[in-house]
Amino acid sequence: MAWPTPQEYNEAIQNPSTAFSDPELRSGQPVLTPLGLPRPITGGFASVYQMVCAHQRVWAVRCFLRDFGDHQERYAAISAHLAHANLPYMVNFAFLADGIRVGGRLHPILKMEWVEGEPFLNYVERHLQTPGALLDLAQQWVQMAQTLARAGIAHGDLQHGNVIVVQGRLKLIDYDGMYVPALAGRQSHEVGHRNYQHPQRNEALFGPELDHFSTWIIYSSLVALAVQPSLWQQLRGGDECLIFRREDFTNPMQSAALSALEQSGDVRLGRLADLLRGLLTLAPTQTPPIDGQLDLNAMRTRPAAAWIRDHVPGNATAPPRAGASHPAPAWIADFIITPPAVASHPPPGAQWQPRLVAGASALFAIAAWFLFGMGAVGLAAPALLTAVLAAGNTGYLALHYWRTPAVTTRRNVRSRLGAVARQQRTTARELAAAERELAYIRLIQAQQYARIDRLIDQEQQAEQRQLTTQNQRYQRALDDLQVQRHRLQQETALTIQRIETRYQERIADIDQQLGALQQSEITAQRRRLEQRRQEFVKEFLSRQKIEKALITGIGPGIKEQLKRHGIVRVTDITTQRLANIPGIGVGRADTLLTWRQRVEELAWQGAPTRLDRRDERDIHHQHERMHAHLTRERERLEHKLTRKVTAAREQAAQRAARLTVQEQQIEERHRAQVAAIRKRHRQQLATLRSERAQVEKQATGFASIVEQEISRLEQTRQRLNWEHAALTAELDRQPEADFPGFVRRALLPR
Repeated sequence: MAWPTPQEYNEAIQNPSTAFSDPELRSGQPVLTPLGLPRPITGGFASVYQMVCAHQRVWAVRCFLRDFGDHQERYAAISAHLAHANLPYMVNFAFLADGIRVGGRLHPILKMEWVEGEPFLNYVERHLQTPGALLDLAQQWVQMAQTLARAGIAHGDLQHGNVIVVQGRLKLIDYDGMYVPALAGRQSHEVGHRNYQHPQRNEALFGPELDHFSTWIIYSSLVALAVQPSLWQQLRGGDECLIFRREDFTNPMQSAALSALEQSGDVRLGRLADLLRGLLTLAPTQTPPIDGQLDLNAMRTRPAAAWIRDHVPGNATAPPRAGASHPAPAWIADFIITPPAVASHPPPGAQWQPRLVAGASALFAIAAWFLFGMGAVGLAAPALLTAVLAAGNTGYLALHYWRTPAVTTRRNVRSRLGAVARQQRTTARELAAAERELAYIRLIQAQQYARIDRLIDQEQQAEQRQLTTQNQRYQRALDDLQVQRHRLQQETALTIQRIETRYQERIADIDQQLGALQQSEITAQRRRLEQRRQEFVKEFLSRQKIEKALITGIGPGIKEQLKRHGIVRVTDITTQRLANIPGIGVGRADTLLTWRQRVEELAWQGAPTRLDRRDERDIHHQHERMHAHLTRERERLEHKLTRKVTAAREQAAQRAARLTVQEQQIEERHRAQVAAIRKRHRQQLATLRSERAQVEKQATGFASIVEQEISRLEQTRQRLNWEHAALTAELDRQPEADFPGFVRRALLPR
């Protein structure tokens, strides 16, 4: 499965509601660039986005650029161990296995609390002229390293980009390469920043010693800058490093940074360069943890520390003899006062004194018993003398034994052992009490944090409820305005539609009349022509008289008879009138009707077939006048329609403008009310956060004092343990000095 690119993550995060599975992130919004796009912080392994969610909580979302397969297992182990350790240097986070959807597929993300602080390099550069701040930071660095080591944690990539200074305190981010005991036996997915890691480090190195080298590098850099701030400019500090680069580690003999320390003229920086050269002779797994006892003010010119010589391959020094104690680190030697050697041999002639005393006592006893044998004295005298001499010799031998150098030495060693043991017990009690005190401080701090966080959460929830209520009122007002706008649009559209319908019907009727006007002109011409033909036929027929016509079978008498009955012209001949005339039979009636028909046919044949120009001109002018009238009427209706529609739209625009003003007023009131709500709650939140910061400051101050005391007691315990081991070894090296043996050696010649 292809892993998303930074661009694909960028496109997905533009729509948080569909991209994230976490409800809080879905309701959040990413911090944007000036172009309106999500602003990522992209590294070698992940792109980090800043998400602002409800209650103004800010989260860092790490989107992984590579798939390691065991992300979830590693982060589950890291999360569990950090929750148990509860260290002040870490930030809260949650691993979401199906956290983001990109291209239809779910991918893991890391949801980490966003820490507002100052980048490590910026903080160091800003305090170059305040050495005390850098030395305090260096001391914090040592304490943090020791705390992580005691918790069994190694960050895996200690470098400037993964350290943030928050109110003068150190915070670590980016836990991709972190080691915890539950991950023992695995390999690392990264080898850390090249300017902070041992040149021989690889993926196989993954254990509690992972941070030893980078811890020394950062600590040494801070101390060197505190002593000589000009090293920052000289070695181009801030360019992806403090003052050291990988080239200084791969070729220490040609190292510009180490040479600058040596040529600075400051003995302390020269000793620091020697220390780092010694570290570079060791393998990564042999680099010792930092002990915090590098006292640059008290450094003496002496060979490299014993622990460095012990780890250098091919060391030519002779191995310690069996039974000898392991040499102490160099800094312990500064605290141990080696007792002067006591001579183990008695002074010349001292071994003959007991023999002379014993010999003289024996002579006196023999003399007393000789006198008893001679009867010169009784039994009591020699017996008492012998007892006195035996007791005196025993006391003398005991006194001599007590003053023997070997016995004196063993007695002194045992006395010192007893004193060291008492100091060990006292130190153990003080250390236990200090640890209990530190735990109590942490407990009180956690309780106060919980109380204040609970109040902060309640305040934020109250603020959110009020903001939600206000937003709902605001949204209802906007919805009401939207309904009014929609109703206005509908009313305006309906009004315009009615106006257009009314006028468009009249315009369409005129258009229909205009369209029919040409055909009307043709029809009028046809009617006029028909009229002219009929007039011609009528006039022609009116001039055709029966008496002048030659009609077969119709003589003058018949014509006269027809005249008497009013039938004079051809138009007077009809079937009804002929039937009422005597003497006109059917035959003559048919003849007359046939004649009339022939005359009419002749008339129609002679009738005009087209209009003359005058008629055509009259008809055309009449229709032109009609066309002009209709066109003027159409233009008048169109102009009136335009005025009506414009008036309706202007009226709607005025009403819409009033709605816009109302919306602006509603929005201004909403912003003012939201600002008032936030101001009220922010003041309370600021008070609570100030109280929390005060608690943190006090607890940190007390804890720092106790931790320093614990560190001092730990060092004292280590020193006492070493002294105890050294005195025990010294006691074991002393020759046996029992009293019977001493008597035997004192009285019997060898």
